[in-house]
Amino acid sequence: MSAMDSTKEKSHTRLPTVLLIHCTSGSNSPCVKGFSIETGKAGTTSAPARVSKTAWTVSVEGAIEYTRVVYDLFPEKCKVQVMVRSHTGTLQLNSWETEKQQLPKVLAEFGRIGAPGDNVPECDLQAGLSSAIESLGSMFHTYYNSSTAECQARIIVLSPTLRSERISATARSVSHLLRAYNQQAAQSSDKSVIQGLEIEVVHVTDSTAPTEKAVLPPHICLTVHSCTGPRLMPLMSSLCREHYNMASTIITGIPMKEEQPGGVSCNYDVELFHEADIHKDLLPLGLPTSTAGGDTGQPHSSVTLRWSNPRNISLDLQLCAHACRVSPVEVNSRPSSCLFNFVLGGRAVTLEQPRRTNFKHVSHILFNHGGSVFLHCLPNGKSFLEDPPSISEGAGGRVTDYRIGEFGMLMRNNLLVPFAGAPNATDGLLPIDRAMQQLERSTRVWPLVYGDAVLFNMSDEVQNLLTLLTYERLTDQHLTECRRVIYQLQAMEGKSQPLPTLSGTARTKSNHKKEEQYRQLWSELETVIVAASSTSPRHLEVLESLRQCRSVANRNSVSADPRPFAGTQGASSTAAGGSTSTGGAGRDSVWKEYDMYREGDGPESADKSPATSSRQKDVSSSPGKMKTPRHRPHTEASLGTILGMKMRPGVDLKTLWIEHNRSIVASRHKEFAGRVNYPSGKAQLYTHLDLDGRKAAAAASGMIEM
Repeated sequence: MSAMDSTKEKSHTRLPTVLLIHCTSGSNSPCVKGFSIETGKAGTTSAPARVSKTAWTVSVEGAIEYTRVVYDLFPEKCKVQVMVRSHTGTLQLNSWETEKQQLPKVLAEFGRIGAPGDNVPECDLQAGLSSAIESLGSMFHTYYNSSTAECQARIIVLSPTLRSERISATARSVSHLLRAYNQQAAQSSDKSVIQGLEIEVVHVTDSTAPTEKAVLPPHICLTVHSCTGPRLMPLMSSLCREHYNMASTIITGIPMKEEQPGGVSCNYDVELFHEADIHKDLLPLGLPTSTAGGDTGQPHSSVTLRWSNPRNISLDLQLCAHACRVSPVEVNSRPSSCLFNFVLGGRAVTLEQPRRTNFKHVSHILFNHGGSVFLHCLPNGKSFLEDPPSISEGAGGRVTDYRIGEFGMLMRNNLLVPFAGAPNATDGLLPIDRAMQQLERSTRVWPLVYGDAVLFNMSDEVQNLLTLLTYERLTDQHLTECRRVIYQLQAMEGKSQPLPTLSGTARTKSNHKKEEQYRQLWSELETVIVAASSTSPRHLEVLESLRQCRSVANRNSVSADPRPFAGTQGASSTAAGGSTSTGGAGRDSVWKEYDMYREGDGPESADKSPATSSRQKDVSSSPGKMKTPRHRPHTEASLGTILGMKMRPGVDLKTLWIEHNRSIVASRHKEFAGRVNYPSGKAQLYTHLDLDGRKAAAAASGMIEM
């Protein structure tokens, strides 16, 4: 970004300024409607004299008004130089030295050169602009450190003869002059390169035209104002407010008894110029403000305050939050003169905000310091000199309610360290950008006090889930851990277990009810996961797992077991010979995983015996069971039915259970060949020992040939 672009982005930039008055052939032309005055001695008759203002007069008045306000409010801080360009050359009325930056010096020089004559020859403005640029460059080299400071300046041109074609030619000449000067300054040791230049051209004409702006190379911002003579003074006042970030305060209700006969009181108003920062605490309060800029119609910030009885308030001055100089808008008016004489005489004036109730609130004080009138702003709340407010006065209440330890952990996790390497090769981000992204992910949902949330007050396992959600990327192990925590919370709710929260931190409408606590827990958990779902696709999978788990649980909340049964829509489709849908298969897989975590065995529970798996299948597929079947008393017949065993008369449950387990064990391996060949359970051993006898018996019977 160029220097001029940075200048344009900074509104209210206090730049060194040169006021250049162009004295040419049109300076003697009348531009303000004249008026007649009587001349001659008393008792004699003479023709009235016609008096009118010329373009030169109104230009001088506008320049004096601009410099008066700047010198009153910003002495030794802001510098303004006045120049006059005529056919005899360019005259500097004051220099950049501090003792020359005073209004009496400028007025004395105007009085010395006098008004232009009747036949003023035409003169070129280009030489005056060149002198102004040279003077600004020398000033930067003398009073500023050009190696560190931004050398940007402003030139205000007051001319009665700049038509449209002349303004275009002037703009081209300024661009050429600045480029040529910077080339010389780059090779010189007593000049500084001007990085940006603002030019305000005020064309005093017979009619008012819209303001035109243009940006010219190198780093030149040109603005053209066209106004009539009577409107030049308000226009210069408006430009001064804009250039130096000023606001105004209207003091109302000032008594003035000497204005009315008989001692009748008459109140009047006075408007004061000052820095705009003194109103930064009052504007949000909705005080009566004015947005009109007088005759020019330029908007500006203005606050209305009411006169209060003067008193000695030296103690209040010690507690003021801000103080700045003030200058009257109408310096020649009688109310302004009376008010300033009253304050300069050693009296203090208290100003109060307009009353909305019967109570009076004093917010500002006018007081004299060393011959200058200052406006002091009093703090609305506690004084800045008192002890800082306690943390218990904030939104959280007691100190113990704030998550101070968690806030310290947040600061440690986002600690910044110096880094001098190159940006990341994958995404091209600087370390500061990655740190900002991490801080943004960590604070998407972060309660200030314990009472604002239940989720952030639970055990370390839930805190592990919250930590994983702040990661930029999740691995398969991280995704499994997040799902495990969700299923564990679901199992705790199914078993009606209390939440492991800190005592007195979960403030719900019905804190003693587990249903209210779990309802708030799931709502907060979904809010946190939704806020983190945009980080990566795996974060979105965590959200989908949560919503699948909650949708199935909510749909089957009236069932005996928290697992969804196939006796509704899925059972009907399966019974009809069809297959379940994709959503049903997804929910079945979710609940299969949930069954493993509900027993507390984790993923290794998939290696359970077939008997245990068949038992769980039988239990989960029985729609008539209670929500907690393990606490229900059963008979032998009901237990045998649950275990898949048929009761036989005369056989107790223990015998059936042993036979059932033996059948399960036998099904796990290949049966012994002896039991397969001898179903009766008896086998003859060592048959080869009687082989000769059996052969003789067979030969005797003729079955074997000898």
